[in-house]
Amino acid sequence: MVLARRVAARRAAVLILVVASLVPQLVPAAAAQEPPVFELPEVVVPGRRQQPRSATPASVSVLTAADLARLGVRTVGEALAYLPEVYVRALGGPGALQEISIRGTASAHALVLLDGVPLNSPAQGLAQLQTIPIDLVERIEVLRGPFSAIYGSGALGGVVHIVTRRAPGAAARAGAGTHGTAHAGLTLARRQDGAGLRLDAVHDRSQGFRTNSDYAGSTLAGRLTLDLDAGRTVSLGLSHFAADQGVPGSTVFPSPLARQLTGRTVVDALWRLEGPVARTLRAWALADDITYTDAAFALRTRTRATALGLEGQAVWSRAPAHVVTAGWDVQRHAVDMQSSSLFGSSTLLQDAWVGALYVASDRAVGHATLLSTGLRVDLHSVYGSQLNPRLGLVRQLDERTTLRAAVGRTFRGPSFLLLFFPGCSNPALVPERAWAADVGLERTLAPQLVGRVVAYATAATDLIRSGCPPVNVDRASIVGASAELEGRLAPGLALRAHVTTTNGRDATGTALIRVPAWSAAATLHWTVRPGATVSLLAVYADARPDLDFSTFPATPVVLPAYTVLGLRYSVATAAGTWQVGVDNLLDVAYEPVRGFPAPGRTVFVSYGARF
Repeated sequence: MVLARRVAARRAAVLILVVASLVPQLVPAAAAQEPPVFELPEVVVPGRRQQPRSATPASVSVLTAADLARLGVRTVGEALAYLPEVYVRALGGPGALQEISIRGTASAHALVLLDGVPLNSPAQGLAQLQTIPIDLVERIEVLRGPFSAIYGSGALGGVVHIVTRRAPGAAARAGAGTHGTAHAGLTLARRQDGAGLRLDAVHDRSQGFRTNSDYAGSTLAGRLTLDLDAGRTVSLGLSHFAADQGVPGSTVFPSPLARQLTGRTVVDALWRLEGPVARTLRAWALADDITYTDAAFALRTRTRATALGLEGQAVWSRAPAHVVTAGWDVQRHAVDMQSSSLFGSSTLLQDAWVGALYVASDRAVGHATLLSTGLRVDLHSVYGSQLNPRLGLVRQLDERTTLRAAVGRTFRGPSFLLLFFPGCSNPALVPERAWAADVGLERTLAPQLVGRVVAYATAATDLIRSGCPPVNVDRASIVGASAELEGRLAPGLALRAHVTTTNGRDATGTALIRVPAWSAAATLHWTVRPGATVSLLAVYADARPDLDFSTFPATPVVLPAYTVLGLRYSVATAAGTWQVGVDNLLDVAYEPVRGFPAPGRTVFVSYGARF
């Protein structure tokens, strides 16, 4: 325990010294800078409004549609594996659960939004990233750090905002690969006289690489946008996902007969008024339905979670360089679970109400300095009220260098299954809470190349320990850092690369489960000739602790490090774009989670055309 704390202290000291050594050299140039501006729309997620990425104290990564196309991935979860401070654990091949860890936190500590609508199920608190096909995505914004001051429960580790495509045009896509994997998609989109309509249909299937790991999933989505008079816009969206898949389970306790049916429907309506005071009003509904069966035990469990939300927001400029955002949320959550097996049956019916008010201020203070503050209060009918503040700073040190720093309090409320699961729950659970801080430098190293260094720390209390019943007993501290390069190294050569170190420990000094001390990823895209690109992808995860459930009680184990390479070749012709790819190029055998092996080498080819 003492050694672990010394290691954590040394890492933190090194990070502080690095930042401190750079600041004195750069501060004198700051006085000549102009106050930050807020007019250019770049990202939405840091402040629930459009703002330039350069004017937020948050650590934000963005993957555009072009980035996603070059990666050649099929789901949002696969794409996130290439971002700093993000570690993705896939429990198998296509359709298998993809868990995301931001800065060493648990997967339920990441809030996932689809066009502003939260996808985290009230039943389990998770969002299933493997269920969102890339075909629908215009960009992904990942906010790393505590943001309950804006978003409430779930944003303890960060926020993932998925923005769907709106551009007009028609397109078709198809592809096939190893293990009977295939996909097809069709888009029809048109915009005329201030009205836009987009329809998407996507289907993916796979025979799987393990027994009972087959998968078939489909997504239907549509959006109608109307530009009315006087700066008013109305948008109506609908998305439905359905999948039928085998659930092979752990290799320790395989489930050759287990099946799962998954359904998710998201509906949202957004009214927006532009002007001196920009106003939005959004109503949304989420229905998440999972049916799990295992004929070996005559087991059938159906869990239906629903959420309804209504929210309003206003954004106004109180001065030329002072923007205020204020809003409110009202939500109703409900869970209906029916379970039966050889050992009996159980029922869970439960609902809850959530209300919230928040306000955020972004103000230029003096020359080249932005002060960002935020405060949110949440009222929950089960676990009571939560108050979460946030303070951030952006300092433009010179025309090439920006310093960012932030500190905030955040929380994650217990899910319905933790609170009320029949026979194994704890209605007295309180939310998990944490204080977190980060500091970072961003510097333009060349006209099209940016380098970033970020150091972060989190101190969490009341963490919920799974068991029967679950209890609020655990504490954890996490310190870490990341270094990133993004941009062009030379004409026709683009790079995104990062290395992240995370030291997460519980109150006893034991390393947090499934969190690698070091992780890294890189994507290198080389335009070999006009319209033709070769891409090399790499992901590395250091050795990490896990649990072996083949013994009782479970035995701690350390899973070995792994490096996975991928290769892509894309060529655009007058008729469309072809892409050939290889994943796990070196056919590495590894387990992201104990008992859940990853697929070996796989090959795919895809074709897309616009018409």
